[in-house]
Amino acid sequence: MKTLSRRDFLKASCATALAMPMLLQGSVQAQTPASDWPMFRRDLFHTGRATKTSKMTAPKERWNAFTRGLVESSAAVGDIDGDGVVEVVVGSYDGNLYAYQGRTGALKWRYATKDWVYASPAIADADGDGRLEVAIGSQDKSFALLDGRTGRPKWTFLTGDGILSSSAIADIDGDGKSEVIVGSERVYAFDGRTGSVKWKFLPEFPARSSPAIADIDGDGKLEVVIGSLDGKLYALDGRTGTARWAFNTNGPVESSPAIGDLDGDGKLEVTVGSSKRGVFCVDGRTGQQRWFFEANRERIPSSPAIGDLDGDGRLEVAIGINDHRVLALAGPDGKLKWSFPTNDLVESSPAIADIDGDGKLEVIVGSHDGHLYCVDGRSGARKWAYRPRAAAQFFSSPTLADLDGDGLLEIIIGNNNSGLYVLGA
Repeated sequence: MKTLSRRDFLKASCATALAMPMLLQGSVQAQTPASDWPMFRRDLFHTGRATKTSKMTAPKERWNAFTRGLVESSAAVGDIDGDGVVEVVVGSYDGNLYAYQGRTGALKWRYATKDWVYASPAIADADGDGRLEVAIGSQDKSFALLDGRTGRPKWTFLTGDGILSSSAIADIDGDGKSEVIVGSERVYAFDGRTGSVKWKFLPEFPARSSPAIADIDGDGKLEVVIGSLDGKLYALDGRTGTARWAFNTNGPVESSPAIGDLDGDGKLEVTVGSSKRGVFCVDGRTGQQRWFFEANRERIPSSPAIGDLDGDGRLEVAIGINDHRVLALAGPDGKLKWSFPTNDLVESSPAIADIDGDGKLEVIVGSHDGHLYCVDGRSGARKWAYRPRAAAQFFSSPTLADLDGDGLLEIIIGNNNSGLYVLGA
């Protein structure tokens, strides 16, 4: 196995790239996800916003599971074997994708690749057989669709670069069948049944951002929105993969875009972080900049989450910055609403939910300082912090899902001590 960390790998990639001269709307969002959190950032809009609640005022560790490598992948949750109990699926730097029983943490299966698995899995019925599959990419350049019951590949594809992008599964061309979309040296759209390439798009530098999917221009057809290390945010036609527009941030886009009606005008905007630049909001129809928040020329691997954090009827954007902060920005104009300090880099992507059952939203996010933080959505004040035993950095992003069927959310997150942790009330 290679020992080069993802952080060092991305820093080298970004250095090369930098040297270059109230309601979320849309047909995809209205579809019910396969589970509480079946993919990176929860849904195809990448909102990071859970709809269920919990009563977690002081989190308790429900179970943990240890791999043989860093767990920077973020978990997906779904009943992948059809037994009525959800599973937790997550990757590790030991080269394996693991599926654990959601209630107990017992290992159901593992799928071995030849290099580290940073990408987060996606869970859906990709081939139309009525059962759930798991899609995953690896740094060994391979991409696979796995049988959810056994973890055995249904099809595989070898790309031209390591895969850090987390895939999305949707019918992007309107033919009634699902496609699987992921970034690598190209952005690929695979036929969900066969794994054949339906289209591919070549950015100037690799796409390590993860695709969000929505009808962002209101034409009744879906677009794929993804960032690239070439500094651009692309909106691609879901049917053909051709670019509808490309917005140049002038900084590597490691962050994955989130989509919502941020200004309440009934039309969709796209927000994303750009390393060495800041946070952008772009008009979904035109690709023109709506607002920009400068972020002290820091890297921004964190991806934004969208929700009405302060209950004022307008959306906010929550995102981590590598100057050790978590930010809440006003959706309409990008003005800072609050800033929460941690003691190290924040590369974890925030999740949003009413996690303590008080009727108000909180922001959940990890930091390199080894803590998972719960932050008051209105004020940005710390509500609680959790640090596992022998904690290392949190690169992984929190997943919020009901694992035991009691109607309350648990928090699932990986740590760089090689562990996966499940927290509950």
